[in-house]
Amino acid sequence: MRPNVLIVDDDQSFLRLIQKDLEGFSDSFNVLTAESGNTALDLLKKTYVSFIVSDLRMPAMDGFELLSGILKKFPDIPVYIMTSYDKPKTKDVVIKSGAAGYLKKPFTAIELFGEITKTLNKKAEGGSLHNVTLETFLQLIEMEQQTSTLRIVDKKADRGGVLFFRNGELMNARVGENQGKDAAYEILSWSNVSLSIEHDCVFQKKLIQGDLQAILLDAMRVKDELAEKNEMEEVPESGEILLDAPFAEESPDSHDIKTASVGMISKKKPETAAKVRPVKKEVEPLKLSPIDTIRMKIKNFIGSRDGVLDISYDQRWDALIDQAANIGNVFNCGSLNVLYVNRDNSDQFILVPGDETTKISILPNSPWERIVDALG
Repeated sequence: MRPNVLIVDDDQSFLRLIQKDLEGFSDSFNVLTAESGNTALDLLKKTYVSFIVSDLRMPAMDGFELLSGILKKFPDIPVYIMTSYDKPKTKDVVIKSGAAGYLKKPFTAIELFGEITKTLNKKAEGGSLHNVTLETFLQLIEMEQQTSTLRIVDKKADRGGVLFFRNGELMNARVGENQGKDAAYEILSWSNVSLSIEHDCVFQKKLIQGDLQAILLDAMRVKDELAEKNEMEEVPESGEILLDAPFAEESPDSHDIKTASVGMISKKKPETAAKVRPVKKEVEPLKLSPIDTIRMKIKNFIGSRDGVLDISYDQRWDALIDQAANIGNVFNCGSLNVLYVNRDNSDQFILVPGDETTKISILPNSPWERIVDALG
């Protein structure tokens, strides 16, 4: 799903012009427009937007009011303010109000494209993952006590949401304008997702109570209840008439649907074998292999351009690990976490000690220092 960029301005001719100028960048993002702040907020409730540019002077709701509304309900979306009424302190006031950037009219489409791509690239600085098991990745975030903003895209339904983590704790979630635990449940119900990672979190206060494991279990329970509800709402056999509300409030275990009668005729539902209710699934902490843990650490910290060729166990380097560890002990350097080896420009790798020594083969131009930081 390509990112959506929203341009807000009460000048219709400007909107048509900027939309036409940005058509050449349609491979990178979609351009949406709104002629007022209220229209923009309504659009944000139902559309996943990654970047907003708003005019400062608009009737009814100006740029400052729109910025305030976005920061309250959609705090993860960066907002640039543009204006042709530039004064010495205008930019300072705009930035201090929470805007991500400032543009002085007139500007070129190339300038705007540069600001958009710079911001979108920063939002995905931690890389992106596709076809991942979301539960697995979230538990890695918790285990590593990461501070991250995860932008989740449900590729099946073409919708998006955001999960906010600080020090491994789920602080908040957002889908449209909905925030909190219900938004987290909705995101966790999606399958076939991709996600991008930003190493930052706008929330300091935890707005979702409970630990991640409990939330995952609750989310699974909600999914099961929805599945049961869908089964109960199956289309009945021809000739059988069901009431809109066939039964009053009953216990959750009671699912017998009563038939309605028309005139003097009553049809009973034919006896069928008892329906087997879905077994409640419990989410157990997923056990990652050391290699999978290393691979996801690197991907989360660096992204797809990590230069890693292969990760494997290699006991041939156990002796080198032992010698390096002994040298560290002599100089009181602490325990050995990772060892970078550069035998020549074409043979570079990183060794990670453990029950089995792990060898990470890397390209000559790989960011090996960042890989060491990710694993250290």
